[in-house]
Amino acid sequence: MVSLICTLLLGSVAGAPIQVDGDGYLRFAKDGALVYAKHAELTWKNGLVVSQDGDPVWPKIRVEQEPAAIQVDLKGRVTAIFPDRQIEAGRLVVALFPDDIRPVVSGNYLKLFGDGEPAEPGQGLAGVIRPWQPSGQPAGQGEQSFVKVHFDQNGEPGGERTEVTVSNLAAHKTDYQGDDAWIAQGGIEIAFPARCQISGNAMALGDLADIFASPADRAVLEKLDMGNPPVFGAPRTYDRNWVIAQLKGAGYQAAKIRIIGPVRLTIERIGQTVTQKMFEDAATAGIASQYPDFEPESAKPVPDLQAPAGKLELIVENVAKSGKALSVTVAAYIDGKRINSRTLSFTNAAAPISVKPGDEVTVCVQSGPVQIESAGKVKKVDPVSGQVTVELSTGKTLVGRWTKSGKVEVKL
Repeated sequence: MVSLICTLLLGSVAGAPIQVDGDGYLRFAKDGALVYAKHAELTWKNGLVVSQDGDPVWPKIRVEQEPAAIQVDLKGRVTAIFPDRQIEAGRLVVALFPDDIRPVVSGNYLKLFGDGEPAEPGQGLAGVIRPWQPSGQPAGQGEQSFVKVHFDQNGEPGGERTEVTVSNLAAHKTDYQGDDAWIAQGGIEIAFPARCQISGNAMALGDLADIFASPADRAVLEKLDMGNPPVFGAPRTYDRNWVIAQLKGAGYQAAKIRIIGPVRLTIERIGQTVTQKMFEDAATAGIASQYPDFEPESAKPVPDLQAPAGKLELIVENVAKSGKALSVTVAAYIDGKRINSRTLSFTNAAAPISVKPGDEVTVCVQSGPVQIESAGKVKKVDPVSGQVTVELSTGKTLVGRWTKSGKVEVKL
C-alpha cells in the first residue's frame, strides 16, 4: 500500500487557516459574484465550508453536521473531522489568471476583472495548499502544532491521526520547507522571498531563491544565470513566466517545477550608502595640509551614492583652483575598483586678505614655544590658499598665512 502523508494545520474547532503557494487564487461566492483570496481561514456555517467572513467557497462544499475541525491537504482536499470519524467533504478549485490581470483589494478579498481558468491545487502553476498564520508570530519562526493524516491507496483518510509539534526553522532566504515527496519524484520547488536582494554584478537563481531539488539539480540551478541585476535604487519586477522561461532555457520541464512565493517578484540591488558628508570629510582631510582654512561651500542637498558592497575608500584625485575657490574631486573605490566620483567646491573660511604686494605688515614667526615679531614687506598674495609671501628687513623671504589679527603668521 502506498502511503501518502499530508501535513495539515491543526486549527481550532471548525477552522483551517490556509494559503495558496502558487499562481492560483481561492474562490468564494459573495453577494452574487466571485471574489478571490491568496489566503483565508476556512470554517463551517449552516452546512457549508465558508471563509472567516462567512462566504462559501466556490464551488460549494457541503458538510451537513458541524464538525470538530476543518482540514485541507496539499491538493485542496477538504476533510471534516468529527470525534468518531473523518469525512472527505470535497476539493477546492482555484482560479488562474493571465499575468496582465491585476487584483484589486476589496475588504478581505481580491477582485480580478478578467477571465480566470479553473484549476485544481497541485496541478502545474496552480500551486499547493499550505498552512497560513493569520496573526501572531510570523510564519517560519518558533514551534507550530500540526496533524499528520495518513491516506490509504484509494485516497481516503485512514484511522491513524498523529499530532506532532515541529520547529519550523527559517531557510536561507525564506521560511519555506520543501515537499520531500515531490522532490523524491524528481520535482523541483523554488521559493522566493517577498523581496529579492542582490549585492553583486551578476544574478544567479541561487542568489534570489531557496531551491529544493535533488543535489545534482540544486547544484545546477543555484548557478543558473538570471541576467543582469537591476541598477542601484531602481528595483525591478518580474512575473513567474520569466522564471519559468529561464528554467526552460536550461532544459527543465515546467510540469516538474513549483514556484513558491509572490506572484510578482521584486528584485533590488543593495550595497552601501555613501553620503555627501562622507565625500566632504574625505575632501577636507585630503586638502588639510595645504588648505587648512577651507570649508565646503553650502549647497543644495545632494542624493546619496548607492555603491556595491565591499571595502570603501574615498580618495582625493584632483585639486584645482577656480577664482577664490577650490574644486576638489573625490573618487569612490570599492575593493580597489573606481566606481564613481564627485567634485566639491571649497572656499576659504579664514579672514579675508586685505593686503597687497608692497604693503608693510607685521610678521609673527613661531618656532615651537618661541615667538618673534618683526617687520616685513608683502611680496606675493595667494587669495585662494590664504598664503602671503613676505620679505623681512634681513632680506630673508618667508611664507605664512594671513590672520584675523592683521598679521602674517609663519610657523617654522
